[in-house]
Amino acid sequence: MTVTDLEISVVAATVAAARRAGARTRHWDQIHTDEIVRAVGWELYREDRVRTMARRSLECTGLGTVDDLVTLHRKRVLGTLRDLHGRRTVGVIEDKPELGTRTLAKPLGVVAVVAPATAPCATIATNTLSLLKTRNAVVISAHPSAYEAVAEAVAAVHDGLRRVGGDESLVQLLERSDRADSEELMAAADFVVATGGPGTVRRAYRSGTPAVGAGTGNSTFLVDELADLGVAAGTMCAGAGFNNGTSCSSESNALVDARSLRRFLEELTLRGGRVCTAEESARLERVLWTPDGRLDRTAVGRTAAELARRSGIDVSAGAGVRTLVIVRPEPRPGERAFTEKLAPVLTVAPYRGFGGAVDALVSILRVSGIGHSCGIHTGVGPVAEQRISDLADAVPTCRVMVNQSTMGNAGSFDNGLPFTSVVASGSWGGCSQSENITWRHFLNRTTISRPTPERIPDEREIFGGFVVEPEPEQTEPDGGDPRSIGEGIATPSC
Repeated sequence: MTVTDLEISVVAATVAAARRAGARTRHWDQIHTDEIVRAVGWELYREDRVRTMARRSLECTGLGTVDDLVTLHRKRVLGTLRDLHGRRTVGVIEDKPELGTRTLAKPLGVVAVVAPATAPCATIATNTLSLLKTRNAVVISAHPSAYEAVAEAVAAVHDGLRRVGGDESLVQLLERSDRADSEELMAAADFVVATGGPGTVRRAYRSGTPAVGAGTGNSTFLVDELADLGVAAGTMCAGAGFNNGTSCSSESNALVDARSLRRFLEELTLRGGRVCTAEESARLERVLWTPDGRLDRTAVGRTAAELARRSGIDVSAGAGVRTLVIVRPEPRPGERAFTEKLAPVLTVAPYRGFGGAVDALVSILRVSGIGHSCGIHTGVGPVAEQRISDLADAVPTCRVMVNQSTMGNAGSFDNGLPFTSVVASGSWGGCSQSENITWRHFLNRTTISRPTPERIPDEREIFGGFVVEPEPEQTEPDGGDPRSIGEGIATPSC
């Protein structure tokens, strides 16, 4: 047996065990399903366990901070459990007697979850809870650098399953795997949840297995002259710096009305931002990007203080600096400073004229971050509402955040978006969905259809003015046209 054969056999054996465990979930009722989710949810929410996961994640990947990883993880787990609470996912989930239809929920089967290096445990926790709620079996392929951290999360899941008599084979972590193992898993599963980078998402869609995936972020905001600049600066500085900017939802760029730029930069400074000079910005960019324009992996997810030190930027005067600010004289969509950074860095540029600002924002996203999200900080009233509408109408993104951080686009307790770790970006971003991926995407549905009274629509209502009444047929009187008598009859000769 070759090494490749052995690796494939491990993947096959893991998937087979998941199928056996998954087959038994078909007999769960809603009460038992909810008890499983509650028990596993508690183990994934306990602060002591989450802090252990966060420490291990930072040790393994070097990305983010322990406190922010804990905050992110616990918020998303609690939010996911809130969204799952009271939802029917077993048996009849919809009954419409007037249409003669009844819909039953059924599992997808074995779901492959491909976990990233950024916030890996929160990703595993939220997806696993939603997949257990829908009675699916889960096989996880962890990013190599995050394997030990993900193993901590899976151990917590197993503890929860054991507490209520669940089968540990329902949630399995593939042994340290490489790209070939991950691709084999995706091909063998019934469904794939891909939460890594764009390469991982593309491989998931190429696997031949139905899949959902996350899009690339580069959240870009407009800040107009009506905005509360203190609030705007506070949310953007916090979002750009949260977990060292490693979230795809972190604020990346701000286009600010030129009349408000100076005050906005002052507000950023008061709220943990360090505004860089042109020379400092140039040095910072050389740290963030390699000469060929790629993000430097040694800069991704590092603290603002470390990036400042490596760039020769003095931050001693700004206690608590969490975000470094690059200032550009105008929006420049093709420039690398306006692309995704995955670091606590915010690029700011002034605009003159709202219409031009919208065009610039769209151009920036078409270069980096199309489909994901954008936002606007503005005031209240008709002018503000019109600007929100104009922006939403123009942008190729699935989310437009108003007067809040784009960190909330993955769900928040103070907005109406459902919690998720898979922020899909629609066809714009190469995704099959254009909304937050939740438990609703993890069900098969069987619909019973019964006959109903016939409901034929009125053609005029459907087609409107396109309906053309047929002209009445021309009918001849009885006996026909006298002029035609004898036509076609041979006249006898004399």
